[in-house]
Amino acid sequence: MLPGKLAFVDIETTGTRSSYDRIIEIGILRVENNQLVRTFQSLVNPQSYLPKEITMLTGITEQEIENAPTFRSIKDDILEMLEDCTFVAHNVRFDYAFLKHELLRENITYSAKHFCTVRLSRILFPHWQRHNLDAVISECNIQCINRHRAFDDAQVLFAFYQQLLKALPAKKLEEALSKTMKKPSMPINLPMEELDKLPEKPGVYIFYGDQPKTETGILKLSDSQKFLQTVPLYVGKSINIRNRVLSHFSSDISSTTEMHITQQIKRIETIPTTGELGALLLESQLIKELLPIYNKKSRIKHELITVKKRKNKFGYDECYLEPITTINADMLHEFLGFYRSRKQAKATLADLAKQHMLCEKLLGLEKTNDACFAHRLNRCKGACIGKENVTLYNLKLQIAFSESKILPWPFKGAILIQESEGIYDEFGLQGKNEYFAIDNWCYLGTTHVDSEGNINDKQSDKVTFDLDIYNILRQFLKNPANRKKIKLCHEQHKSS
Repeated sequence: MLPGKLAFVDIETTGTRSSYDRIIEIGILRVENNQLVRTFQSLVNPQSYLPKEITMLTGITEQEIENAPTFRSIKDDILEMLEDCTFVAHNVRFDYAFLKHELLRENITYSAKHFCTVRLSRILFPHWQRHNLDAVISECNIQCINRHRAFDDAQVLFAFYQQLLKALPAKKLEEALSKTMKKPSMPINLPMEELDKLPEKPGVYIFYGDQPKTETGILKLSDSQKFLQTVPLYVGKSINIRNRVLSHFSSDISSTTEMHITQQIKRIETIPTTGELGALLLESQLIKELLPIYNKKSRIKHELITVKKRKNKFGYDECYLEPITTINADMLHEFLGFYRSRKQAKATLADLAKQHMLCEKLLGLEKTNDACFAHRLNRCKGACIGKENVTLYNLKLQIAFSESKILPWPFKGAILIQESEGIYDEFGLQGKNEYFAIDNWCYLGTTHVDSEGNINDKQSDKVTFDLDIYNILRQFLKNPANRKKIKLCHEQHKSS
C-alpha cells in the first residue's frame, strides 16, 4: 500500500552543517489519500549570521529574516503539519537532519518514516543522467517559479509524485517506494553501482571525493593528494563492509562529518581481508599513508609525547616529557607511557599524582626549590624534600605507570598470527588463510612471510613501533581463544 499521509518538505538553511547551521525557510505540503489538504510556508529568523552566498542562491535577505518568526514560535505549526505523515524530501537526509536538530534545540525528539525522491528517481529512471531537483524539473516538465525557495521546491516534489501516480502502475510505484524506505538515502554524487558491488566481508573501505572547501577556501591537502582527481575523504573498517558503509548513509544521521562526507563522496574503494584483525591492521596503515580528510587523528602531526624517567641526585625517580616521532622497539622499556599531546600527558600525570600520592614536583608538573604544593595539602609524603623513603616512592611510581607502560613482548622472538575466512563445508574449514608477522609489538606485514611461514629477518630492522598497532595487538591477545591462532616462528612462549 502507498503511504496514506505524506508531508512534502523543503528547507533553506544558512549552511550545510545540521548541528551548527540554522533553517531560514521551510515549506510543507500535507497530502492525505493523494489529495493536498493543507500547506505551510514561512521564513525563519535563524538568530545567526546569513552568509552572502546563501542570499545569492535563494534571494532571501537579512532584512527579510530579521522580521521573520523564530523556529521556536512556529514549531507547533510544523509538528501539526508533520503529524502521522511520511516525511518526503529531495536528498531527505539533509532536510530531515536539519529539522531534527532544530526540534532537539527545543527539547523535542522527532522521528518519522521518510523517503528520498532522489533515490526514488534513481530506481524508477536509471537512464537519467542526473537526479537533482533541476533534473526532475526538466525531465518531468514541471514549472518552478522560484527555484531554491522552500515552498516552490516542495511543490515540485508533490508535482513529481502526482506524475508518478498517473504514469506508473500502483504496484511498480509501491515496490519502488518500498526499496526507497528500506535502504539508506543515496549520496547524490555516488553512482548506485558503487553500493551494489559492496562485499559483505571483513575489510577496509575508502571514501573518495572532491577537495572540500572551508570558510576560507580550499582545505590544504598533501602534495600526493593534489595529483589525484579525487582525494581520500575517510578510511574505515568493519567485519561486514557493506553493512558499515550503508550505516554511513543513514537518513537519521546527526554527525556533521557524516553529512560532509555524503555531500562530497564520489566513489568507494574496498579491500577485503580474511578477518577482523587484518581489517584493523590495514585500516591503521592506510590512515597513516593516505591522510584522509575526515579521519581526524590522521591529520594531527605524527608526533607523540612520551613520559620518561631519570634518577635525581637523591635517588628519586623524576619524570620528564619528550616529543618523539620514531620509536625503536628495542627501547620500549625506557618509556613510561605515550600520549597524543602535552596536555594529555600532563593531565594523566596530575591524575596519577592524586591517585598514588606522587610528588608533582618530581613528576615535572611543578617548578619549585621547596616542597611541592601537594605536600602542604598532605597529598605528597615529602619526596620533594627527601622525607619519603626513596625505595617506596620509586615503587609507587612504577605501580602508577603499570597500566600505561608498554607491556613486555610476551614471546621469545617473532610470531605468526593466522586468520581464516572461516568457511566450513563437508571437508572442514576452507577458504583463504592470512598470516601476520609480528615481532616485539611491531607489525611486519604478510609480505614478510615466506612459503614455509618463516620470517624474512632482512626486513624486520626497517619496522618501527606504532602505538595504534600495539593497542590492536594487545586487545587481540587479551582473548584466550586467539592464542590458538599464534605460531611461534623460532622459540617457545616465555614461561609465566
